[in-house]
Amino acid sequence: MNSNIDDQHGPGIRLHPPVIYAISILSGIGLNNFWPLAMPYGLHNRNYGVALVVIALLLAAWSLYEFYKADTDVRPDKPDSALLTSGPYRFTRNPLYIVLTLVQLTVAIWLDNLWIVLLVVPSVIVISHYAIAREEHYLETLFEQQYIDYKKRVRRWL
Repeated sequence: MNSNIDDQHGPGIRLHPPVIYAISILSGIGLNNFWPLAMPYGLHNRNYGVALVVIALLLAAWSLYEFYKADTDVRPDKPDSALLTSGPYRFTRNPLYIVLTLVQLTVAIWLDNLWIVLLVVPSVIVISHYAIAREEHYLETLFEQQYIDYKKRVRRWL
C-alpha cells in the first residue's frame, strides 16, 4: 500500500450515492406531476418490476457479502482495507451502482413514470463523475498496480 495516501478519509465522497439516485427518482416524480410521461409498450407491468427487484436484491446481497468476507467498509466515504475482485466484482467493478440503477428502473416501472427512466442517464453520469472517478483514483493510489491490473481485466459497468 502507498503510505502517501491518508486512507483514514477514503475517496472523499460525502454525498452518498443512494442519495443521488433518490434525488433522481424524486425529480422524475416531480416532472411527472407537471408533464406526465407513461411507460411505453406496457413496460409498467409489475412483473418486470418484481424481476428487477429480485435481481437487484441478489446482486446487492452477493456484493455486500464480498465486503463482509474482506472485512472492509461498503461506504464510499470510509477507507478501504481490501480490494474486492471476487464474486460480482469479477464481472463489474461497480455492482452496487448497478443495483441502484436497477432500483431506479423498478420505481419507474411501479409508478408508470418514464421520467424516472430518462433520468437514469443523468444519474449514471453523475455517479460516474462524482463517485466512481474518485473511488477509482483512491483505489489506484491505495492498491497501485494491483488495482490497475484489475481495471484492465474488469469493466466499469458490465
